[in-house]
Amino acid sequence: MSPIYLEKDTLVVRDGESFIVFSPFSQNIARVWVNPREDAVLYGQLKATGFFQEPPQHTKQQQEWNGFTSLALFLTRGCNLGCRYCYAKAKPYAPGMSMPADFALNSVDWFIHQLKKDVIRLTFHGGGEPTLEQETIRTVFDHVEICKGEKKAKYLITSNGTTPHKFLDWMMERGFGINFSVDGPPDIQNRNRPFADGSPSSFVVEDNIRYIVGRGYPLSVRMTYSAGDDITRTLEYFSSLGIKGVHLEPLFPYGREYNMDSTEISRLSEPKISGLLNGFLTAINVAKRLGIKLYNGHLAHFMRGTAYFCGAASGKVMMVTHDGFLSSCIEVTDGKEAVADHFIIGKWNDGAGEFIVEEKKIATMLTRHPDGVLPACKDCFAKFTCAGGCAIKALHRTDNFFSKDNSYCAFTRAIVPEMVKRIASESNI
Repeated sequence: MSPIYLEKDTLVVRDGESFIVFSPFSQNIARVWVNPREDAVLYGQLKATGFFQEPPQHTKQQQEWNGFTSLALFLTRGCNLGCRYCYAKAKPYAPGMSMPADFALNSVDWFIHQLKKDVIRLTFHGGGEPTLEQETIRTVFDHVEICKGEKKAKYLITSNGTTPHKFLDWMMERGFGINFSVDGPPDIQNRNRPFADGSPSSFVVEDNIRYIVGRGYPLSVRMTYSAGDDITRTLEYFSSLGIKGVHLEPLFPYGREYNMDSTEISRLSEPKISGLLNGFLTAINVAKRLGIKLYNGHLAHFMRGTAYFCGAASGKVMMVTHDGFLSSCIEVTDGKEAVADHFIIGKWNDGAGEFIVEEKKIATMLTRHPDGVLPACKDCFAKFTCAGGCAIKALHRTDNFFSKDNSYCAFTRAIVPEMVKRIASESNI
């Protein structure tokens, strides 16, 4: 008998001699002493109380593309850091590596023209460090504020945390959502995320964290955790700086220095499943104790379900590279990437003054769904949590866009039953 299975919208998890029955969508939970298979009387009784319902519509495969709902501008491939695991392999700034301001404005105009919603969601990101392009950010912000009409505008920036106080002030004054990518205390930060010349970055980043928190302004941190690092110490460090929100993700081996043979690089190796699981569960406990809101794709998707691993994978996020392409993956940051053929879904046509979107490619992407071309995921109990997982990681692993990253899959399948048991315990079930 499988220790866990999915029946419609409901997970059934064996826990010792009993079974936990849990629907993340309805939040219904119960403990029973007989396996509630569909042919059992108990199944009907549980169904009558709200279990075993049809999964919600937002978990189903999209049959058509309805345009982009948010915009991300990859402003530059240049960076002042030299992160050891950088997926983008960003380099120190050089001419031609950044998005021209005029093109950024054209991208904004095109996005707003096709937008059907009432909120303009704009993220400044990069295959490098976006705050190196402060003037472009200022120009885009002013343009959006002028042309947004009756729509609301929300701005988010993901930064390495090294920008001067003056620009932090400018962003805070304008209500930006600010997210710093930081990996932990000085020894971890300086090992993982040094400046491009190899010098320590922690003193600058920590100073900026203290500056923002000292202003009473909300700041979230995105940390990548590695095998062998003490995640408790890291979260306690963030808490001591006043951080209240941490986005936690495990390290995957696709960065710039993974093939190097050194002790330091080996500390950045990808954790085994047991290490990932133990670190994740520890983080949940520690974050709860410290009053930190912990975010992770597994946590978010587990409780509300998803049809696709990320917004880009479903054609919702319009990601514009500095060299004029539309990317369907945050890790594909220009048209020269080795995997660009799989993830580039459009290109700016200067003559026509518009983006030419490859809707057939988006339609193909939308089939990468457990009920589509991922048959191995169709009957998986964790399919609403990961929806087949990350396409680019699968491609790196298997050279097949329509496969799965087995290590990520194993982690997901390990964490789901543990989360169900945790919820049952906290609910006194």
